[in-house]
Amino acid sequence: MRNAICSTFAPPSEWGLSRHTHPAVVQAIFALSSEERAPEAICNMPTADEWRKAGELVAEYVDDGDFAIDGGRFAWNSFVSFRLRPIRREH
Repeated sequence: MRNAICSTFAPPSEWGLSRHTHPAVVQAIFALSSEERAPEAICNMPTADEWRKAGELVAEYVDDGDFAIDGGRFAWNSFVSFRLRPIRREH
């Protein structure tokens, strides 16, 4: 992960399972969390800025090869997900 905003540790694997959250989204949520905003707060009621930044982080994780695009859907929870489209690169 080349982004300056990244977790210094991996989130607990079970954290996202009970929330039906994709591992890339979990990683982004933990990367955005702080003493002021716990991961649970971000997951349950993200601000518009947190939502945007999480989407950018997920896209960067995929671009960096940390996560596969897997059809382009990255669940935030059972009802909401990010949708990424493959990027065409000119060589």
